[in-house]
Amino acid sequence: MRRHKQTGKARSASLGVILIWSLLTVFLQPPTLSSESADFEDRLQAAVEQAERELEAEKARIQRELRAREDELQKVRAECETLSDQIVEGKIALAQKQGELREIRKQRETLWAERTQYQEDRAQIKSICRDVETELSELLDILPVSEQRQSQEQKLTTLRESVDNDTIDLMIPSVFELVESLLNESRTAAVYTEEILDPQGRRQRARLLRIGQNLFAYHIDGASRTAVAISDPYQEGGFRWYEGLSEEMQQDIISAIHQAENREGIYALPMDVTGTMTAATDLSGKSLEGRFRAGGIVMFPLAVVALWLAVLIVERLFILLRESRHSLQFCDQILSLCGDGDFKQAEQLANKRKGIVSRILRVCLANRHQPPTVLDDAIQEAFLHELPRLERFLPSIRMLSSVAPMLGLLGTVTGIIATFDMITVVGGGKPRLLAGGISEALITTATGLSIAIPGLLAHSFLSSRIEGLIADAERFAASLSNVLKQKQSTSASRGDKTGSAT
Repeated sequence: MRRHKQTGKARSASLGVILIWSLLTVFLQPPTLSSESADFEDRLQAAVEQAERELEAEKARIQRELRAREDELQKVRAECETLSDQIVEGKIALAQKQGELREIRKQRETLWAERTQYQEDRAQIKSICRDVETELSELLDILPVSEQRQSQEQKLTTLRESVDNDTIDLMIPSVFELVESLLNESRTAAVYTEEILDPQGRRQRARLLRIGQNLFAYHIDGASRTAVAISDPYQEGGFRWYEGLSEEMQQDIISAIHQAENREGIYALPMDVTGTMTAATDLSGKSLEGRFRAGGIVMFPLAVVALWLAVLIVERLFILLRESRHSLQFCDQILSLCGDGDFKQAEQLANKRKGIVSRILRVCLANRHQPPTVLDDAIQEAFLHELPRLERFLPSIRMLSSVAPMLGLLGTVTGIIATFDMITVVGGGKPRLLAGGISEALITTATGLSIAIPGLLAHSFLSSRIEGLIADAERFAASLSNVLKQKQSTSASRGDKTGSAT
C-alpha cells in the first residue's frame, strides 16, 4: 500500500510540472501582434481548461485509488484481526500444552521415583531371598533327612535358580513354599523309610520317626538297631546318630514307631528337652585318628612337615654320630707319633678312623712337607669342604620348625571361622557347641607347637654338636700343625749345620 501511495504522489507531481511548463511556455513567448495575443489567450484558456480536465481526471483517479486502498486496508485489517485471533488461540493452546507437559513431567518424575523405589525394593527382596536361601540351605544340612527332603531340596534349587536369574515371580512363592514345608514339619510327626549314615559310616535303610524337628530316631528291623539324633558339632551337618541307648529307651522308640504308623494312643519318647545331650567334647579320650580328623584339612600339611622334619633330624643324628667317632686318646697318639717323627704310623692310625677330626689330621699329615703358609691354607680349605657337609639340612630343619606353628595357627583360624558360621545357624545360646568347636580348632595349634618344639630343640642340639666337632678339629689341627712346623724348622736347622760343617 505504501508503494501505491508513492506512485500517486509521483503522478500528481508530474501533472503539476506539465501544467507549469505549459503556462511558462505560453507566458514566456513574446507578444508580437494583438491577433496573436488573442490567439495566445485562447490557447492559454484552452491549456488551462485542458490542465483542469487532466487535474480532474487525475483527482478522480486518485480518489479511485484511495477507495481501492481503503478497501485493501479493510481487508488487511480483517486479516490482521483474524491473525490476532489465531495468535491468541495459539497462545491459549500453547499454554494448555505447556500445562499438559508439566503434568507429563510430574508423572514422569513420579514414575521414575516409583521405578527407583521398585528397583530398591526388588534388590532388597532379592537380598532377603538370598539370605533366606542360605539359611534354609544350612538348616536342611544340619537336620536329619525327613520324608519331604527331596521336595524341599527341589524347592530350594528353584529358589536358588530364581535368585540367580533375578526372577521375582518364582522367588517369593518358592520362599513361602519352602518355609511352609518346614513349618509343617515342625508341628507334625511322621514315620518313613529313608537311607541314613549310621555311626560306623555305613549307609543303611532304616525306619525313621520324626517328631517335629526336635526328635529324630530310627530302627533297623533286621539288625535290631535303634538310635536317636544328637547334636555333634564335629560331624558334618552338626548331628550324629547315637545308638548307645538303654533297653527301655530302645523299646520306647520301637513302640512309638509302631503306634505312629497306626495312629493310635499316646506314646512316650526319650527327648533331650534341655539340649545338653551332645557328643562328648573331652579330647583327652579321643584317639590319635580322632584328633587328626578333628583338626581338619590343615592336619595333612602338618603331618607332612612332621614326617619331613623327623627324617631330616634322624639323618643328621646319624651323620653326626658317625663323624664323632674319635677320642682324645686317638688324637694324642697321632700327636705323639708325629712328635717322634713316625709319620707313616700316624697316617695309618688316622686312616683307620672316620670323622672330621681324622680327615683334617690326614690333610695335615699329607701336607707336612709343604711350607707353613701352604699347610695353613690346606687346613683352611679342608675346613671349607667339611662345613657344608656338616651343616647340611640344618636350615631346612629350622624352616620346618618355624612353619609348623604357623600352619597350626592357620588351622585354628579356619576352625574359629567355622565356629562363627555355626553361630549364624544355631545362635549363640549353646555354649557347649561353641566351646567344643573352638577346642577342636585349637588342636592344629597344639599339633604345630608339638612339631615345632622338638624341631627347634633338635636344631639347637645339632648346631651345638657341629660346633663342638669343628672346635675339636680346629684344636687338634692347630696342635698337629705346630708339631709339623717344629719338625720342619728342626730339619732346616740341622741341614744348615751340616752344610756349614762340610
